[in-house]
Amino acid sequence: MSKKPEKVTVQLLTPLWTAGAAGKCDRLHETGIIGSMRWWYEAIVRGLDGYACDPTSERREKRCELSGKEKSDEERRAKICPACWLFGCGGWKRRFRLVAGAGSTEPFTLASLFYKNKSNEDEFNRWWLNEIFESNLADRLAFGKVTLTFIFPAGSDGEESLNQIKALLSVMANCGSIGAKGQYGFGQFAWEGKTELETALENIRSFISGCRFKKLENENRWYDLKNFWFFNFSIPDYNKQIGRFKLAKPIGATTKKPYLPVSFDIRYKLKDGGNGSGLRQDFYKMHPKESANDKKLAKEKTREVFGGPRLGSRVFVSHPYKHGPGDENYKLRVWGFTDESVAEVAKKELQNIFGLNDTPEYTSGRSLIAKLQQKNREGYEHEI
Repeated sequence: MSKKPEKVTVQLLTPLWTAGAAGKCDRLHETGIIGSMRWWYEAIVRGLDGYACDPTSERREKRCELSGKEKSDEERRAKICPACWLFGCGGWKRRFRLVAGAGSTEPFTLASLFYKNKSNEDEFNRWWLNEIFESNLADRLAFGKVTLTFIFPAGSDGEESLNQIKALLSVMANCGSIGAKGQYGFGQFAWEGKTELETALENIRSFISGCRFKKLENENRWYDLKNFWFFNFSIPDYNKQIGRFKLAKPIGATTKKPYLPVSFDIRYKLKDGGNGSGLRQDFYKMHPKESANDKKLAKEKTREVFGGPRLGSRVFVSHPYKHGPGDENYKLRVWGFTDESVAEVAKKELQNIFGLNDTPEYTSGRSLIAKLQQKNREGYEHEI
C-alpha cells in the first residue's frame, strides 16, 4: 500500500525563483524546488560522512547509475548514493512526486542604490542586474503561502522518504533558502512544522548511516556541510543603511512587501563612503595587488568564493526581510560554503555596512557535526 500524499505549507518571506528551461518564471516550476532540495541534501550528506555524487558531471564515474541487472533493493542501494536514492538517477526513480501551488504571486523586482559614475552613467550593479534578468522583468514570482504536496508511489518507501523530506526542509527553513538564486535573495521561507536544526540533521545522519549506500570519496570542491557557516542578523527598521536601501531604485516592479530586494548590493558592491563596500568588493580589497600577478590572483580567489564564469557562488545573501508588517526589525541571513576565515570577513563587513556592534547569531557546519558526534558517543556509552 502506498503512503497517503503529504501536504506541507510554507510561508515565503522573499519571492521564490523557479524558472523553467527557458529561464522564465512563467509559473511555479516544481523542478526548481526539487533541484534546490537535492542540492542541500547532497551538501548535508557529504558533511555527515556520506557520499553524494555529482549528478551533473559529464564523467560517468562521477554519477550514480543502475544497470538494470540488480536483483534486490539492497543491491540497488549499494550502487547509489543517498541523494540519488531520494531524488533518483539513471535506472532508479525519485521516491516522490511533487505538486506545488502558490496562493499569490509578486511582480519580479530587484533594486540597487542609484549611483552615477563620472560619465553620468549607471554603475555596474544596475547594469549587471538588467543584463542577467532582462528577460524576467515582466515575470511574476510565487510569494506568500505555497503548498507542497508530496505524493509517494506504491513501493517507494514512503515513510522513510517523508522523514528525509521533512528533515531536509527543516534544515533549509532554519538556515538556507528554497528554489534557485538564493545568492540574489530569493527563496527565504518559514515553516511552522520544522524541527530544530540538530534534530533534523540527526534524522538524516541516522538514515544514511543505517543503510548500505554507495561509498566513495567526495571531491573537495563540492558543497559540503563541513564547510558551511550561517549568520542571522537582526537590524532595526530605523537603521541608517536600511533607510538608504528603502530608497534603492527598482529593477522591474516596485514592491510594498515587507522585504527590501537589495541582496545584490550587499553581496557584490556598494559605493564605499564609510558604510562598507559590499562583501565581494571587501574580500577583493583585502588581497595584495602590488603587481599584475597579485591582481590576477586576487580576482581568481574572489571568483572562487563569490562566483564567476562557470563558477557558482559559495556565499549567499538574503534580502533584508520581515516576517510581517508589524515586525520592528529586519532579518538578514548570510551563509556560505567556505573556510571560516571568509565567514569572519563577511561578518565584519556586514557589521560595517549596517553599523552594528552586536554579535549576530552564528552557526557552523563543523560545530553542528561535533555536537551530533558528541551526542552519539554519549548515547553509545550509556548503552554500554
